[in-house]
Amino acid sequence: MTRRLFFALNATDPLSESFLPTFKKLKINADRREIAVKWVPLDNFHITVSFLGDRPTDDLPAIQEALKEACAQVAPFDLKIEDMGAFSNEHDARVLWLGVQNKKCLGQFKHLLDQILTEKNLLTKPDERVFSPHLTFGRLRNPRSVKDMISPFKRKSFGKIHVDEIVLYESKMQGVFPIYTPLARVKLTGKKKDLEDGSQEQNPSLFSLP
Repeated sequence: MTRRLFFALNATDPLSESFLPTFKKLKINADRREIAVKWVPLDNFHITVSFLGDRPTDDLPAIQEALKEACAQVAPFDLKIEDMGAFSNEHDARVLWLGVQNKKCLGQFKHLLDQILTEKNLLTKPDERVFSPHLTFGRLRNPRSVKDMISPFKRKSFGKIHVDEIVLYESKMQGVFPIYTPLARVKLTGKKKDLEDGSQEQNPSLFSLP
């Protein structure tokens, strides 16, 4: 038996409050334009860090140990949530997303986690694609232009999230849309280091995640 797995940051708090008014407006606008959207529940908001794909259930203990090893080396950090966009683009949208600050420490954590997973033969090789974190909040049933619907919220700030744990999720398809179930939560327990608190200005539309 296999499970489709990925690691992510839970982003429900504080977005359940800061994004909620905008979320409601988007739903109303979508209904007015007759755009069919499968909205991600607020309590299921997450930011994917690393995707494992289909893994044998027997690998779960080793995967959780790898996650614990990585989390023990990284301290908690904050990420700004701002901007709004769509995959593949605003004129032919299938996925609606919020932009996530691409801090250096986030990229370093992903690299460390992928390295540990690779060394333990739990990942074939580290992901070599450009890492552009984002938060998916809606999936369209049919590709549509959403430019007018999301344009009022471009470059809007939705505050920041405090990242103090990484979650191992299982993804299951329900119809044509995925459902995410947390299997394990591991706290970041590393010490704060003098790292450059930089932000890589990557466009999330360059990179697609589950």
